Amino acid sequence: MRFSKLLSGLIVAFSLYFFLLNQERLLGGVFVVADETQRAILLTLIVAYSALASLDRLNQFRLVLIPLLLIISLDIAFNSLLSLGYPQYFVVYQSMKWYIAIFSGSLAFSYIKLTDKPLHQTLISAASLVIAGLSSYYLFSYLSQVFGLPSLAIPSLALFLILAITAISTAFEGEVFQWIRSERSFLMLILFILTFYSILIKPMLLDRPGIADFIEWSIVALTFIKVSRDFRRGVEVDEREFIASHVPKEKIFRDRLYSELEFGERAFVEGGSKIPLTIALVKALSNTDPPKLAAILSPLISYEDEKHPALPFPWEKEIVERRNRRSREKIVEMIRAEVEREVKDFNR
Repeated sequence: MRFSKLLSGLIVAFSLYFFLLNQERLLGGVFVVADETQRAILLTLIVAYSALASLDRLNQFRLVLIPLLLIISLDIAFNSLLSLGYPQYFVVYQSMKWYIAIFSGSLAFSYIKLTDKPLHQTLISAASLVIAGLSSYYLFSYLSQVFGLPSLAIPSLALFLILAITAISTAFEGEVFQWIRSERSFLMLILFILTFYSILIKPMLLDRPGIADFIEWSIVALTFIKVSRDFRRGVEVDEREFIASHVPKEKIFRDRLYSELEFGERAFVEGGSKIPLTIALVKALSNTDPPKLAAILSPLISYEDEKHPALPFPWEKEIVERRNRRSREKIVEMIRAEVEREVKDFNR
């Protein structure tokens, strides 16, 4: 338990309570209007949030309180604007209030880990992200109509659909699904570029349709080239050159060799470090022909952990880390079997 977070929450709650009660003395007027019920709810939520944040096992559930904190804070803020003579903003807020609650609630819900089953977790989070996207679509559409601003409704919906699709792919293994996850940051970048272009640049090119068409097709072409290249890209490693520098000149005692191999396996499986295990295997197979040695070590040297997608959810990190550990264990088992076949009296 981290008492510092609980203490910080209590200090914030007390300071806010003191300010709300004494703002007329401090500022010469009442600018923040909150009745007793609103004050009680706000301060209770702040203390509850800090209490959950201080408990490791319940830490993630503090996110459930964020939508409630947001709504009560916005209620107080727009009530204050109403009392100060700005009723139009209060009316707009009342029209959007429940969509803001749905948006913030579903977004917070998508970050919470509810189950250890990857497929179930990804489906829950993806559904939450889709709901957040739909509510953001309504919010931006409404704001665009009220204030006459360029609408971000479609880009916001597209953003959450990208997050939802790439989140679902976390539950599945394979090159295609790994490729989908790895493209999250690029797809978000392209979405930002298209949004920036359509809102700020394209309106200035209405009398120059040729330039607009050129820019749009350039973006499409570059996107296609980048995506197709990432899908086909592979990494080649020169195993023989790496192996040659570690072949020992003298015989290594077997007990020390076993210890190095066990240490190397643990370092690789638990932390992903390949060097200790590679060097230990080179020593153990020092009498093996270089082509055969390269073939045995090739899976280890060419292995790469699956990378976390951009802006990963906490549960996504856990799923990818567990999957990487299983993959490393399979590599170790495969190499161990090859070593036992190559070295007849090699038993641990």
